[in-house]
Amino acid sequence: MKKVIIIGAGLAGMVAAIAAHEEGAQVILIDRGSIGLGTNTALAGGVFTGPTGGYDAEAYIKDTIRIGRMINNTSMVKLIAERSSDAFDFLRSSGLPMMDFHSITAVRTPHLDQIPGLLLVKNMAEKARKLDRVTIFPGFYVTDIIKDGNRACGVEGFNKKGEEVTLLADAVIIAAGGAGAIYLVNDNQKNTMGQGYRLAAKAGLELFDMEFVQFYPLVLADKHLPSMILYPPFPEEVRLLDSSGEDILKKHSLGSLNEAIHTKRDLFSILLFEETSMGGVYADFSDVPLLLWDEYPQTLLAKLKFPVRTKPVPISPAVHFFMGGVKIDEGARTAIAGLFACGEVAWGLHGANRRGGNALTECLVMGKIAGQNAAQLSESKITMCKGKPGATAMGENDIYNDNAHSPNKTSLRELRRSIREIAWNNAGVERSEKGLKEGLDAVDKINVQLYAAVPRNVPEMRLKEDLLSASFVLKTILIASLGRKESRGSFQRKDFPYEDNLNWQKNSCLSYDPERRDFSLHYV
Repeated sequence: MKKVIIIGAGLAGMVAAIAAHEEGAQVILIDRGSIGLGTNTALAGGVFTGPTGGYDAEAYIKDTIRIGRMINNTSMVKLIAERSSDAFDFLRSSGLPMMDFHSITAVRTPHLDQIPGLLLVKNMAEKARKLDRVTIFPGFYVTDIIKDGNRACGVEGFNKKGEEVTLLADAVIIAAGGAGAIYLVNDNQKNTMGQGYRLAAKAGLELFDMEFVQFYPLVLADKHLPSMILYPPFPEEVRLLDSSGEDILKKHSLGSLNEAIHTKRDLFSILLFEETSMGGVYADFSDVPLLLWDEYPQTLLAKLKFPVRTKPVPISPAVHFFMGGVKIDEGARTAIAGLFACGEVAWGLHGANRRGGNALTECLVMGKIAGQNAAQLSESKITMCKGKPGATAMGENDIYNDNAHSPNKTSLRELRRSIREIAWNNAGVERSEKGLKEGLDAVDKINVQLYAAVPRNVPEMRLKEDLLSASFVLKTILIASLGRKESRGSFQRKDFPYEDNLNWQKNSCLSYDPERRDFSLHYV
């Protein structure tokens, strides 16, 4: 029986597991945390963009490429347009209540204060758990893709006890999500640090368009509150105030709050970033009528341990999504035989800016394709895939090494804070040559400390690997951003403020050299 390993148990990974099982494969679904709940899908708004009865495939393709500023992989956009209807039917057949609107299909929650993404992942997780040939492997941290020549044949990593483990398979699917948590302000799960990008690059794959990071303008920014994204629609009574109490929307002639988010999202994010640096931005709900507190988003805000009805709540733009990643074909195959990718880690659909709702649609469509094709792959004749010798078990609190370079949790956390600050300040909403070069110098210094660090226990092992992925991805963003001499989609350069279609309507491509621990950049 063919065996498929899936790294990541968000929507893309769970759908891939279900699809591979339906094709007769034995599936190992790996996640460092609990299936579904520890992923970004659980935080999502549950909106899927795609052709509907009143919105045809041609319009969907045109709009997606327009928003992606003409550097999308057109074949991928067309594939999503073609397959999205079947994907939405799959959700309905799974028992999820769905609503259709113009250009979108959305998960309908029974209660207005319930996050749709939570209902979505619970449904998919329950479906995956019931499958007899799907083994869920939580708490396992994948550190490498194993290859036999140019064929993927398994993974290496360590389990909850710190024991090194090798798992062999006929195919491997990377569905490990993005890297939003490498930034100081983000709305991602806290461990979303680019592990999938690093795994892919270490295995020999190129990374495309890593400079394109999407920011969302309105995320709760009070240190005592969760970094929760605030989606429209907002009542017209909601105001955005600067530190002096002036109405920001009026000051910058942005129109209504809903209009600013829907039609000026990137400009809006830049303006709010500038306002936060001058003293802060606050959302004032105090004039919202009592009647409207039974509607979204007020229903969620009312549950917070913050007097939202009477006191303006701090908000900030935040990192939301990565458009770049691993190149795949229409079968979710990478350039390495037996290695597939799907979800946010994969490149192609979004171009320079993701259209709202396309992330979940991509997870559904490409997750199913990845699972089917991985299960249908011919069985591998593994000749060289072997585990590392001398694996050592380590308890949660066991001392691993008393080397002088061994970090304590505080120092690793300080490095995490430094990485996030560099990302936010040097590779943030707006970038410049000076800031990007300073960021690269700072990351190189942090990497010296990270590579020298010797973990003393299992939590430190996980944290060190997370930080190595975070600094790795941050370096890709800085290098790709330094190379692109224009502004396009979500990407903004202060020193090159205009889109340049004559010279820059193309994709960046980074190749990783493991010996130099550095990248080479070219364009396609």
